[in-house]
Amino acid sequence: MNNLIPDKAFYVGNKYVYPPFKDGFYMEEYFLDYAISNNTFYDRNGRLYIPALWTNFQLEPWFRTYGKTMQNAIIDFVKNHPCEKGYFTVVQHDDGPFLRLPQNTLVYGACNGNIPLPLIYENKKNTLINLGQSNTKSFSERKILCSFVGCTTHTVRNQCIDILSKVPEFDFSVPKKGWKTDVEKSDQDIFIEKTLNSKFALAPRGYGKSSFRFFEIFLLNCIPIYVWDDVEWLPYGDILDYSKFCISLNVSDINKLPEILAKIDETKYNEMKLEYSKIKHMFELDFMAKYITGK
Repeated sequence: MNNLIPDKAFYVGNKYVYPPFKDGFYMEEYFLDYAISNNTFYDRNGRLYIPALWTNFQLEPWFRTYGKTMQNAIIDFVKNHPCEKGYFTVVQHDDGPFLRLPQNTLVYGACNGNIPLPLIYENKKNTLINLGQSNTKSFSERKILCSFVGCTTHTVRNQCIDILSKVPEFDFSVPKKGWKTDVEKSDQDIFIEKTLNSKFALAPRGYGKSSFRFFEIFLLNCIPIYVWDDVEWLPYGDILDYSKFCISLNVSDINKLPEILAKIDETKYNEMKLEYSKIKHMFELDFMAKYITGK
């Protein structure tokens, strides 16, 4: 296919399953499949797609030595596919693309780049969605004000724990073995149980600017609190008002969080959940693809 880079290394599969609830495509894989299936290789502004499964091959040990060959393949692809309006690519990897791209390339990224995308994945079993839909606990029935289950993969998380763990209404659970690609079933269960019983759940940025947890918390019928430092990496900021359905807070204001939550009563809480129900489709892979292509 002429629209693909003629090197299979760009399209290797991902040997890992993370997060543990993932069952299907990652976002890069989904968009590539969408582009091929719909013969749509341009974004809404007429930029040409540089098709690559960045996360998959950048995790491979052979990439360090084969990267130079792949860099030349990118150069050849651009040379053979000139586009006056420039190029774009879709990247999930926390650090963005490791290969050098043309200067006029726009990066749609889950954790890095020019335009934020939701850090989401496909789950054909709808594990978290089903659990969230069956979670009918009211505001008062949720005994935990705010919970967090995860590892300290960034200083933002350390600061959240240091300050908020002293507040009785906050519940923290940091797995002793770490939250890695092979998350233990017991840690998965703790995350689900805590979130289902929480009014709010912390979703601090991790190594990357975003976190899978932010979107998973929504699926579990709970309201996430996104905590960030340098950049508020939230998707669709041009069309969404996040203050209506969640909380986004710079880590420098983390000490204010207990006071912020104390002002949210059951009426306000239910209003926030209702607002989310109106836009939840925007945090799905199909909407992401159509947002990029304008189709």
